[in-house]
Amino acid sequence: LSITLLHEVQRALRAAGWPVDAPIAVVHKASWPGAEKVVRGTLADIKRRCQDAKIASQAMIVASPTLGAADWPELIRSKLYDPTFTHRFRKASENKTDE
Repeated sequence: LSITLLHEVQRALRAAGWPVDAPIAVVHKASWPGAEKVVRGTLADIKRRCQDAKIASQAMIVASPTLGAADWPELIRSKLYDPTFTHRFRKASENKTDE
């Protein structure tokens, strides 16, 4: 798991042009009932946030621009489960709703 390489991941992302305010998440003990922790931050502050949360092992780093999607001014939702959307495995329902 990549948490022990956090400083290297930060350095590599910065070298690749990621801004310091890029959203980063660290998932500690993923899927462990009662033990899982998710720490969210930015490329600049995620190391301190992990230290504050006492996360030093058994955690993975998730780096993706989509982590900040909740703050995007326009977010287009997937149509996959929209009943008014036809795809290869399902024909759209007749009851279309206004959006």
